[in-house]
Amino acid sequence: MLLSLNLKAQRLPQYVTLKGQLKNFSNQVEIEDMSEFQYLLPPVADRLIVPEENGNFSIKFRLPVPNYFRLGRNALYLSPGDELTVFIDKNNPTLANFEGKGAAANNFLRQTPFPKGGSFLEAGKNLKDTPEETIQTLQQLADKRLAELATLKDVSSEFLSLEKGRVKADLINSLQSGISYSRYKFRGDQERAAKFLADYKLAIAPLVKDKQKDFVQPELLKLVVYRDIADGILENNPTTKGVQPIKDYFIAYEIVGQLQKVKDKSALSTYAKRIDSIQTPAYKQAVNKTLNQLLKFGKGDIAKDFIALDIDGKPVSLSSLKSKVIYVDLWATWCGPCMEEMPHFETLKAKYKDNKEVAFVSLSIDDTEAVWKKSLAARKPDGIQWLINRNKLNDYNVVGIPRVLLIDADFKVADMNAPSPSSPKAIEAIDKLLRK
Repeated sequence: MLLSLNLKAQRLPQYVTLKGQLKNFSNQVEIEDMSEFQYLLPPVADRLIVPEENGNFSIKFRLPVPNYFRLGRNALYLSPGDELTVFIDKNNPTLANFEGKGAAANNFLRQTPFPKGGSFLEAGKNLKDTPEETIQTLQQLADKRLAELATLKDVSSEFLSLEKGRVKADLINSLQSGISYSRYKFRGDQERAAKFLADYKLAIAPLVKDKQKDFVQPELLKLVVYRDIADGILENNPTTKGVQPIKDYFIAYEIVGQLQKVKDKSALSTYAKRIDSIQTPAYKQAVNKTLNQLLKFGKGDIAKDFIALDIDGKPVSLSSLKSKVIYVDLWATWCGPCMEEMPHFETLKAKYKDNKEVAFVSLSIDDTEAVWKKSLAARKPDGIQWLINRNKLNDYNVVGIPRVLLIDADFKVADMNAPSPSSPKAIEAIDKLLRK
């Protein structure tokens, strides 16, 4: 009887509970999956936080295995059963504080360097006057991080192993990033800048190659920075035992990217053979899950309705535009390419200003209403301006933007990835539906 109860307990879903206060966040916050499955699996909406006016919040979600997440600019490491009281200031990750079960790992992660900032280079701040000084500084910062990790208590051996791998990956990323940051080191002295760059490349080449050698650890794909440098590891360890999962990850990532761009749902089945070539079961299952999600809804299907907010804060539905051809431009203020498309979007709208059979929807997925409204106030666009949380668009599998949805007058999906406003094909696509 006792054995039966224990087995039953093991089968119960495990959860994570977070509560506390968020500062300088918007009214909708997502706890983002930062593991290698971040872009392989369809998006989910079960980790969305809606803080109270004072920033207080509470959330509980299912988590069967430990995983890395991000809340604001803070990296999180959460394990089943964690119960944390949290304070996070979006503007300053180092001010975060965690208390409760799982706190030690997350307090340590406050000082995690950003891969896109060149890790230990800190966006070029730690680039010194000579390559030798720069390399020495980066190594010292890596050694300091390892020393801090060695003193950590109340964390799992898995976490220690992952973070030790992160330090090594961050160091490789730092050395490589120095090439791009060094281009701006001596802007006023081109000759000195060119010499530094040439000397720096020569100095780091053997170091990077040595650190990449035998650094085949597929479990580190959980880390963004390891994924960022993994192509070099593959190049230097092409036949090393254990390299296949890393190869499979990149194959899976590429396939998912291609699946999301397929315009005609019937063409999705042609990817089955390539998916079968993925040898790592977890990655194959993830890609198949995304494929099945896309097969469930796509071109020719009745559009999935959603509720957004208009400029006055009133709820509005996509279905309110039924009987029209609907051109939905997805964007956000933080998306550079989206903002570059804005003048073209206005030009496209102007072409059809007298045509009541077509509707142009400018749909922002910004997570801050004030930022969205500030952009509108500065640009003064006319027409339909809506704001929505990305998680309400899960059926449309919105991963990257800019993106355009095109819906015909029968409220059926004509194109899940329609031509952008700057493309001449946008007019062709709209006119074709109007003739229909």
